[in-house]
Amino acid sequence: MRGYLPIGAFLILAAVLGGWWLATGGLPPPDAPPSWLESARIAHRGLHTDDARRPENSLAAFGAAVQQGYPIELDVHLTADGVVVVLHDNTLERMTGDPRRVAEIELGELRELRLLGTDERVPTLREVLDLVDGAVPLLVEVKNPSDTVGPLENAVVDELKDYRGEVAIQSFNPFSLAAVRDAAPEIPRGQLSGSFEGEDLALHEVFVLRNLLMNWKSRPVFIAYELDALPTWGTTLQRTRGWLLLGWTATSPEELARADELCDGVIFDPGTLE
Repeated sequence: MRGYLPIGAFLILAAVLGGWWLATGGLPPPDAPPSWLESARIAHRGLHTDDARRPENSLAAFGAAVQQGYPIELDVHLTADGVVVVLHDNTLERMTGDPRRVAEIELGELRELRLLGTDERVPTLREVLDLVDGAVPLLVEVKNPSDTVGPLENAVVDELKDYRGEVAIQSFNPFSLAAVRDAAPEIPRGQLSGSFEGEDLALHEVFVLRNLLMNWKSRPVFIAYELDALPTWGTTLQRTRGWLLLGWTATSPEELARADELCDGVIFDPGTLE
C-alpha cells in the first residue's frame, strides 16, 4: 500500500489541514449517505462459504446474497487490457494458483482460470452488474494502493454510469475517491480506514490515514472503519459531524453485536451466519 502520501511538503500540508480539522471538529459530509447503508448488514465479498462451494467474489456468492436479500461488498481491479474484474488480492495466486498480478494478465487468459478449483471464474464487474440487476445494493471497493489514479477509477465509473441499482464506492486511497468524485460526484463515496497494522506504510502515512486526516481530499459521505480498531476519537468525532460509520469486517456473532453498538452498519463475513 506504499505510495499514497509523499512525505515532504505534502505532509506539512496534511498536518496544517489536520490541525484545522481538529480545531473545528472536522468537516461535515458533503452529502447525505444512501439510506441502505444505515443499519445494513453487507455481505463481505458476497455470501461465500469457507469451503470451495461458493468462493468469495464469485457469481455464485453474489447470487446467494441476492437470493437472501443482502447488500454486497466486492473488490475490483483492472486487467492488463483495461477490463474491470472482481477479485480481492492484487495477485491471482490465492484464488486461482496463478502467481501473476491481475494487472499483468489480459481478460482472455483470465477466463482460463478457475476459483479454488471450482467451475467459477473471476467475474467482470459487468457480469456482476448484470447478475444483480439492482436487486440488492452494491458496495464496490476500488483496490488501488498507489498514487497513480485514473484508469481504474474511470473504468469503474464508466461501468456504473448506466446501472440502475443502488451503488456506492469505497477505497482506502483518498486520491482514488477524489478521482471518483471528479468523474461521478453523484456516486456515494466511503473512506476506508483502520489500524493499518502490518501494512507497508511509513509512520506518517499510517498517522494521516488512520486518523482520517485526508477526508478534505476524498470528501466521503460515509466512513468504513476496521471494527477491531473501534472506537477511535476520530470516528467518534466524525459521527458527531454527521458521517455514517460502517464497521468491517464482523467475523462472529459477538462482533456483529459489537458493530450494532458502535456503528450505523456493518460489513460481515458470511461465516458469522452459520
